[in-house]
Amino acid sequence: MIRVRVVAFCALVAMLMVAPAAQAQLRPRAEAALPRNPGVPRRQQLPEGGGNRAQLERRFQQMLYQVTRQRVGLTDEQMKRLVPVNQRFTTQRRGIQRQERQTRMALRDAIQDSSQVDQAKITEYLDRLLDLQRQRVELLAQEQKDLAEFMTPLQRAKYTALQEQVRQRIDQMRRRRVTGDSAATLPLKP
Repeated sequence: MIRVRVVAFCALVAMLMVAPAAQAQLRPRAEAALPRNPGVPRRQQLPEGGGNRAQLERRFQQMLYQVTRQRVGLTDEQMKRLVPVNQRFTTQRRGIQRQERQTRMALRDAIQDSSQVDQAKITEYLDRLLDLQRQRVELLAQEQKDLAEFMTPLQRAKYTALQEQVRQRIDQMRRRRVTGDSAATLPLKP
């Protein structure tokens, strides 16, 4: 039970740091546990202090910091260097993800426009998606180069594996939220 809570806590931390779109849509889980009073919006039903998002975010970030430090085996100095690198690349990765999402939606709309299919527009969107994938790969290569300045290859491999686990966990949580699946959470692999 404690492991499930820690895993869920870590996943939420990761979501707040890695997925800003999901973060903007995330509501405190305290709302879900409250009985529904049809006459009063759930936000007004929260207990005092139950929705302090900034405090929760700080707690999540601290937990993720500790998990990363422990699993990757980083020193305090390495963690100090990791934080700004992670922030910089997370910001850039989010920008690429946002552009990719917009391009995919535009492509979908162009494909679904059965009255007048614009082949040139579709080609443009496909080319843009390929370019964004190239940017993603270049970003990953630059991130690895920057991490290599203060991490050993083993630490970089562990950090990359942890990042992938967090991303998979976030995707899993998004799918559950969309489908309404309330199955037990899967722990992050050690």
